[in-house]
Amino acid sequence: MTGTDRLVLEIVRTLESHGLPRDAYQLGKEFDPEALARLVESGGDAVEVRLEIHGIPLVVTESAVRIREEESSSPPTCPHCRAPITAIVQLVPTHHNAYPCGCRLARDTLE
Repeated sequence: MTGTDRLVLEIVRTLESHGLPRDAYQLGKEFDPEALARLVESGGDAVEVRLEIHGIPLVVTESAVRIREEESSSPPTCPHCRAPITAIVQLVPTHHNAYPCGCRLARDTLE
């Protein structure tokens, strides 16, 4: 089983444990599973990806997939371009980028 397969399986299990049936979504339309797997594998536990699938907020790291505690009613917007932010990508501790717009964010922008 590849790293992508393990990650997808863990995301599916986490979503099911939160009550979302498998036939309610297609992960490939929500995000790119291979890119997500490469991202978390390349950064180890220093990389934390936050995403939302059908209203269920997830945190994905190399070692775990979990439900994010703070649930929001609507996605935040980018302070630079006002596009909805579905995730914040952090490759190193000092670089945070909004996804999908790609604008650079300050660390505490959305906290």
